Amino acid sequence: MTQEVQDDLVRIKERLRILDDKKKKVAKIIGITDVYLSYILNGKRPLTANVKSKLFDYLGLS
Repeated sequence: MTQEVQDDLVRIKERLRILDDKKKKVAKIIGITDVYLSYILNGKRPLTANVKSKLFDYLGLS
């Protein structure tokens, strides 16, 4: 996992914490399962460009 991906995951986790959004809700909105989102956030699955884009759009990140 590259440093950029690690930084992106930190930003996503922090924003989820700030917004107090449930992973299940966010996953449903962006079109993935909550289990898959958890795997991504825990580094067990790669953060694809498509999922990153959807997460960043939903969370208001750039």
